[in-house]
Amino acid sequence: MKKLLILSVCTLASVSANAQFKFTSLDNNDGKTTIVIVDDNFKSGSEICCAKFNNNGKTYDAKSMVTTQEDGKMSITMTFKKLTVFRNTSVTLTVNGQHTNVPIALPNIADQLGNYSIVTE
Repeated sequence: MKKLLILSVCTLASVSANAQFKFTSLDNNDGKTTIVIVDDNFKSGSEICCAKFNNNGKTYDAKSMVTTQEDGKMSITMTFKKLTVFRNTSVTLTVNGQHTNVPIALPNIADQLGNYSIVTE
């Protein structure tokens, strides 16, 4: 029984470890903050839920989350309340019951956010 439990944990960890989400875009249009991340090598059968946006020391739950899969690629579009300050940003997803953190490099999105405050450290 102990070996079965260890095997199950290792299998779950390996499936979660295969998730290689990458930040694609962030915008503040239409009164909301929209974030898109992708995984170019997504394994079907994985369960993804509970998107959270970590920003400026606070955590925001996603108002909506839409996933699309095609040819081993997965795209996740999440919307959050509209924010005006961006600092120490990342998205946390729950993949197969384990938290996966996807960092958002603020210098890479400065041109996408125009007049909003971006704080880099």
